Amino acid sequence: MQPHSLRLTLATLLAGVLIGVIGGLFILALGSIDEARLALIDVTRAHAVPDGLAALGFGLTGAALAMLAAWLARRFAPHAPQVPAAADAPSGAASDLGALSVNFAGGSLAVGAGLAVGPERPAIQMGGAVGRSVSRWLGLAPQDTGLLLASTGGAGVATMFNSPLGCAAYVVETVVKRVDLRLSLTALGAGAVAVGVSRLVTGRSVNFAVDALPVYHFGQLVLYLLLGVLVGVLAYAQSRTIHAVAAVVQRPWLPHVARAGLIGAAAGLLAWQAPGVVGTGEAMVQSVLDGELLLSMLALVLLLRFLLGPLSLAASTPGGYFTPALLLGALSGALFGEIAGMLLPADTVPPTVAFALVGMAVALAAIAHAPFTGILLTLETTGAFVMALPMIVAVFGAIAVIRLLKSPMLSHGLESMDQGDRGGQQT
Repeated sequence: MQPHSLRLTLATLLAGVLIGVIGGLFILALGSIDEARLALIDVTRAHAVPDGLAALGFGLTGAALAMLAAWLARRFAPHAPQVPAAADAPSGAASDLGALSVNFAGGSLAVGAGLAVGPERPAIQMGGAVGRSVSRWLGLAPQDTGLLLASTGGAGVATMFNSPLGCAAYVVETVVKRVDLRLSLTALGAGAVAVGVSRLVTGRSVNFAVDALPVYHFGQLVLYLLLGVLVGVLAYAQSRTIHAVAAVVQRPWLPHVARAGLIGAAAGLLAWQAPGVVGTGEAMVQSVLDGELLLSMLALVLLLRFLLGPLSLAASTPGGYFTPALLLGALSGALFGEIAGMLLPADTVPPTVAFALVGMAVALAAIAHAPFTGILLTLETTGAFVMALPMIVAVFGAIAVIRLLKSPMLSHGLESMDQGDRGGQQT
């Protein structure tokens, strides 16, 4: 093995271990924050605190946490990209430690405020910071540094969803947008090591537990294709909504920290009235997969999350949209399954949980324009590998729809918001 290849291998293994530890701790922190919010709500209700006073308290708390998260992001990581890049990324141990700390703390604060953001974007930035540090320690060549940074950003995603294959697909589809053997091996290695270590920290091998599913028959694939088309339309509408909110954000009518406070206050008020609706949405996804939501509740939560997601992104705090996209897909898939069960003979319709699982893959694939990422990540994060073919069929339908409608990519919506913030700041 050539010396530079050996250094890249060692860098991949070391970075994977570090990302696994940091990612595992980040997952535990987010889980503890969600549990603390729910416990505080229970205590408040148990002590019969007046509704108006409790709502005010949660609103102010959400505002304060969101403002702090937005301030940290603006003060210490104002130009953090959607994916880490070697060419223009800040260098030095201090900047890497700062990026790691800001994303860990800012992402935790944003979720604590109740914002509907996912953990993957902070995880990408933390993975990139680790990759830059390891590259500097081992003296990697510039081209190997690029491979490592792309892979460590993907490894950050992998730890959040227990998805090493989804990590590799994310790197290929979203980061570098090309197939390369060394890149693929580096991404797989970093993702696999990071996920293995994070599982030791968190103690979980899948994010969502799913009961055994019956074998589907060929005729049911038509239903999954129809679901894919409908969720593709929903994904298009969500992407357009994100862009519409971004267009409003670009108007410098309110300082970014104050705007984050207003959005955080709204999320805090919603947290008091509907605790399960706010935050990353991971617990709500599990509730949908467990069949705990009735038809009317599925529709209501879908509407609330459809609106809360773009507003939360507008707060410009550290946070992404993978988990919220998975929730949108689970809700829409379950809603489709419930309606199909009412209209069609029972023996011809798959169980609602099967539609929810397929909806998860479709929503993520369509919103992110990343079909392999959506399918592999959903399969690995749920362990429902029997649903691979229905997911492929449905994602095919969804991608055809968003290409026909010329739907914008998710990352473009996030970048527009960042640009709007910087423009507002400058004026």
